Amino acid sequence: MTRTSVADQSASAHKMTALGSRIGRSRVASWVGELRDRLKPTTYVDAHEIPDDAPSPYRARLTVPAEQNPTGVEIQGREVVRGEITLIYEVRCACGKRWFSPCLENLQLCPRCDRAVLLQAPGG
Repeated sequence: MTRTSVADQSASAHKMTALGSRIGRSRVASWVGELRDRLKPTTYVDAHEIPDDAPSPYRARLTVPAEQNPTGVEIQGREVVRGEITLIYEVRCACGKRWFSPCLENLQLCPRCDRAVLLQAPGG
């Protein structure tokens, strides 16, 4: 065990105080700098003063060229047909077995463990 003298303790205390004040000053200085940046006047630019972008071959075309569509109207016809939807429910037992059922029944039997599985409607 080593003993330190009172002079050593006061010197280390002085170093800690100087370090703490330096850290405190740097925090205050950064805070003041951020505040100064926030309080600077905002300069606004009129949209008419901004120059147009130079034409680029990669820009998107918003309109169809007149030589491709002289009338200005393009009509496309599509056939409308009826379709059907098949709902398939996935059922999962507590034993981990999964199977699919085309109809939602309240009670089904697990093919693996032969237990009754009580089902609820989705979202219900």
